[in-house]
Amino acid sequence: MTTPDFDIAELLFSKTFEREKLAAFADSSYFIETNDFANINWLNTPGPIYTTTTDNIGTGQVAAIQNVGGDEDYREIVFKQPFTLQELKDVIAAASSDPFGSYYFGGNSKWNKKNVAKWWQKSDERLSYIIERYKEELHLPDPLERTLYGPRQAMPENYKYWLDFYQFSMKEYLEWYIYKLHKLTIELPALSFDWTKRIELDKMHLAKL
Repeated sequence: MTTPDFDIAELLFSKTFEREKLAAFADSSYFIETNDFANINWLNTPGPIYTTTTDNIGTGQVAAIQNVGGDEDYREIVFKQPFTLQELKDVIAAASSDPFGSYYFGGNSKWNKKNVAKWWQKSDERLSYIIERYKEELHLPDPLERTLYGPRQAMPENYKYWLDFYQFSMKEYLEWYIYKLHKLTIELPALSFDWTKRIELDKMHLAKL
């Protein structure tokens, strides 16, 4: 799936934020209507939901493993916007567990054709970063001897999901997003990234299962 379900698309991916409707749809009262876009974590994927500086205890990655990832300090980021009702509930659960209140639901008012294209231009840098995080996670001890930050156990699949979305769906999603939001067509260049390291890490991950 490269674009959200119809109901989610109509609910989340529009310029008008309907707090009551979204709260009822997701069975949650946790929403932040304000923006802190100037401090957005650079790893967040363009879309309605984004993070700034969350806590780093790893609850978000566990709650929304197919949508929320962590940087080198395990600060949470939204690498895939919710495409289904279950994913929306999972992301809201991740947001609800962040004591810093650093999840925001106002991204639609900030993303446009120009800054999405600029975001896409940094894909090589971003992908190299994610692959390094994937590698680090694969080499963590099992059971995990880490108590200060991050999930209680290594979660390499979190980074695999992240790379899967980037490699196979991100370009189509971003083009859809700009058209859905602004009725503008954007043609992003195809990725020319060397996926060799990613393939090697996937093999290592599979061997550990």
